[in-house]
Amino acid sequence: MIGAEIASNRRLKPRTEAEFVELMDGLNLAAPTHLTEALRTNMTGGKTVQQLLGEAAESVPFISMKELNTRLGQHRNDLVILDVRERDAYSTAHIPGAMHLARGQLELKVDETFPDPGVEIVTVCSVGKISTLAAATLRELGFVRAVALDGGMKQWREQGFVIDSGEDPALLI
Repeated sequence: MIGAEIASNRRLKPRTEAEFVELMDGLNLAAPTHLTEALRTNMTGGKTVQQLLGEAAESVPFISMKELNTRLGQHRNDLVILDVRERDAYSTAHIPGAMHLARGQLELKVDETFPDPGVEIVTVCSVGKISTLAAATLRELGFVRAVALDGGMKQWREQGFVIDSGEDPALLI
């Protein structure tokens, strides 16, 4: 198998370094996807985005769309829906009653926004990844009842649940 590959693969033929570089440059290969992440991870021993998401998903409970919708219908005041998308995405469509606090501001504004660390917070984003990281961060900051919406706004809309649009100044942080 290896012998056949060496015999048939023109990139493996014996040649000088200059010939090999010329051959490879002539192929016009695109840079690998996630090259920056791979370089950063390899150089620093850091974590990949997938590793961060995996660890967050292991430590964060999720609430289903059906359960959240049921709780919204009961008009209970025992949870806060926190939309962590950018403001324009929130303004376009959000879950009724959701507060807005962009993920990039979470650590800076969470204490003034939620003085009670016992409050249940449901984080929401576009597809459920950023909200998982946000819920993990909230839990690390002492908000032990923080959970993430399973699926995000994309699935919320696709499943036909009610949405609001526009901005309510009382819900913008």
